[in-house]
Amino acid sequence: MQVIADLHIHSKYSRAVSPQMNLEGIAFWADKKGINLVGTGDWTHPLWMNEIKNKLIETSKGILLSSCDTILL
Repeated sequence: MQVIADLHIHSKYSRAVSPQMNLEGIAFWADKKGINLVGTGDWTHPLWMNEIKNKLIETSKGILLSSCDTILL
């Protein structure tokens, strides 16, 4: 399997970032661009962490899967 990654994505909770940078939007555009591994740096924000816990499926420790099979770290 070839891995195409973007390991530095900011969420809508970061300064000067579009409110459309939610999990659905990130997964949608990653899939559209052929990116199958995404890393976010905003995991310390409590609202972002809550969204991650509620909307993604943990497949193994620290590996989360979106509804369109994009892997998020």
